Amino acid sequence: NAQDAVTGVDDGEVRVLTRRDGERVVLLFRDSGPGFPAEVLARAFEPYFTTKSRGTGLGLAIVKKIVDEHGGDVRLSNLEGGGAEVRIRLRLAENKQA
Repeated sequence: NAQDAVTGVDDGEVRVLTRRDGERVVLLFRDSGPGFPAEVLARAFEPYFTTKSRGTGLGLAIVKKIVDEHGGDVRLSNLEGGGAEVRIRLRLAENKQA
């Protein structure tokens, strides 16, 4: 999705960042495209919702289901100054001794 968003954008960029937030890991997927339209922000996780002529509308719905099942959360937002961000937060794995 991010790659599609920057196609045709001068100096288009997709960045993947990670950081630790307490007992969670945060994954940030950012692009320098036009951002998410309001309808996409409202409906992105609905199965079969798509804005692509050849899309299935399942990608983000599947992402949300997997993240939810692992006790995490996923959020879409537009960045100040342009671009979009998908943020995924997951619990860190427990360090188990053998």
